[in-house]
Amino acid sequence: MKVYVKSETGKWLMPTNPANARILLKKGKAKVIGRTPFVIRLLYETGEYVQPVTVGIDDGGINIGIAAVSNGSVLFQQELVLRSDIKSKLDTRRQYRRSRRNRKTRYRKARFLNRKQSLPVCKICGGNAPASKIICRKCLNAAGGVHQKYAGIQKTHFRLPPSVRAKKNAVIRTVRQIPLPISAIRLEDAYFDFQAMENPDISGDRYQHGELFYHKNFKQAGLVRDKFRCRVCGSESSLQCHHIRSKAEGGTDKLSNLMTLCKDCHGRHHKKGLKLPKQKSSFYISAAHVQQGKHYLQAELSETAFLTRTFGYITSHYRNRAGIEKSHVNDAVIIADKKAVPVTHYIKSKHIQTRKRSLHEATARKGRKIPNRTQKRNCKNVSALKGFRRWDTVRYKGQTGFISGFTGTSSCYIVNVEGDYIRNPGKKYKQVSLGKVVRLHNNKSVISQRADSSPTFAIAQEGDFSAES
Repeated sequence: MKVYVKSETGKWLMPTNPANARILLKKGKAKVIGRTPFVIRLLYETGEYVQPVTVGIDDGGINIGIAAVSNGSVLFQQELVLRSDIKSKLDTRRQYRRSRRNRKTRYRKARFLNRKQSLPVCKICGGNAPASKIICRKCLNAAGGVHQKYAGIQKTHFRLPPSVRAKKNAVIRTVRQIPLPISAIRLEDAYFDFQAMENPDISGDRYQHGELFYHKNFKQAGLVRDKFRCRVCGSESSLQCHHIRSKAEGGTDKLSNLMTLCKDCHGRHHKKGLKLPKQKSSFYISAAHVQQGKHYLQAELSETAFLTRTFGYITSHYRNRAGIEKSHVNDAVIIADKKAVPVTHYIKSKHIQTRKRSLHEATARKGRKIPNRTQKRNCKNVSALKGFRRWDTVRYKGQTGFISGFTGTSSCYIVNVEGDYIRNPGKKYKQVSLGKVVRLHNNKSVISQRADSSPTFAIAQEGDFSAES
């Protein structure tokens, strides 16, 4: 276990051991500025000599492994869990906005042609221009060169969906907040050929012949594949398109996720649980997010420290040769230094929603028992109550957790970093009285808790005590 140190001038130094940190704190030569991880700041002038520290990053769609190694010694390990609810919240916000504008401003025209584009737009004809130009080739050849008034226009770099950009920004912030003097960063580069993953024999112009090459839409492609018959009873009338994994669960309109059913079998499946024939359906959403935002991530990390890339097969080779168990944190250690050995303790972090601006739950009027104008809000959606704020780190009954919300006038809900509720021993309800909760510190956009892969730590977590956060 390491204690991280910041100099009097605000620069990161090499970590020290807990015994030395206790001595400095008792003598008043340092003060605590962070708990998870534990960080102290020196209150006296000292040298700022540091050793080279390499950070390894195992990129992923949801779970990210981060490790810092210096001279073969592991100094820092962290597993970061990214948010996966951004897209659904954006969709909900869009639905509320459209409904509100439909009610209040029916006369207003819909928004049109006001979106940013991934490619720069030609400033003469309005068409797509090359990535490094602001005028397309046709207009450039016709004009004989770039006009002076367009010389200072800049193009949009790295146009990404909001969900992908938020994930990559979370990784960038976490790396820049590592309490160590980073000298180099090694990032595992990922490349996925999704069509080859579906069909290993694909080659040549068959890449241009996708699932919809001969069809108008996915529904027609599914009907042709199933020969216009129900997959359960073989009926040819009242055919419908069934999603094996619903869109609410992350399913898409991919052809492998669709199945042709008749109206009766479709209804029996949803109402009575009719068993359907097995059909292989694979999703690559996480892999697509990694590949889509990797260039933006590499460009931003290169501004933090010297960046080099590695590949997954290299990490797998050295991990298997050393006999190390596969995990995101262990992979990050191997990426940083092939000869380093991971330690058992690490930091488990999770990105959270920092603000909840709604004053009430937006339930449809038909589903309400009481009209919205007389609804009692009773402090259920407030951000603070009796000196506590949402996502504060607190201690309750010897366990460390985080306040996920408030209820009533003096109760709250406490969860750990895994999302499990911390309850009152012997009780079934989740509410916890604020009078019995001890506040440790506030959190901004990340909640962190010490984790350990050793079996003794798992046994300790089941008792009435937990590791210090």
